[in-house]
Amino acid sequence: MSAPEVTRRVIHVPPGAGQSVWAFSGDRYTLKVGAEDTGGMIGVMEGEIPPGSGPPLHVHQYEDEAFYLVEGRLQVFDEDREFTAEPGSFIYLPRGSAHRFKNISDTPARMLMLFVPSGFENFFLEVGVEVVPGQPAPSPSQFEADVERSMRIASEKYGIE
Repeated sequence: MSAPEVTRRVIHVPPGAGQSVWAFSGDRYTLKVGAEDTGGMIGVMEGEIPPGSGPPLHVHQYEDEAFYLVEGRLQVFDEDREFTAEPGSFIYLPRGSAHRFKNISDTPARMLMLFVPSGFENFFLEVGVEVVPGQPAPSPSQFEADVERSMRIASEKYGIE
């Protein structure tokens, strides 16, 4: 089996650049680099998570996930423990580990999200709605339906339990 072909040039994504989508009725995810640019090696997204938001408990089967928290506070559940992540925290979530998080700040939490190997970044692009400058995020009243639909797609296509 041959190794995937990797771009042999420096990739620069300026601040504010990258495809952005609304997911889960208010989370904003911006693609910084994905499978096409890295030969499947790594996917990186910027996440902005509104107060009170976060995914349900889930397990990744195909990729490791990591977060670097830039702003805000997250309550993180990992298997059998909970902890609070503050700005500057790094969280590594190996594939197969059950986890969830929730923004417990009064302001949006901002984090860099890494996926190794890449591919899971496409989940957010698939389930999300394109961010249009000047238009608000989808209504929080859609949250339950958005999460249900998104988790079904995550299970069927992306190996999420």
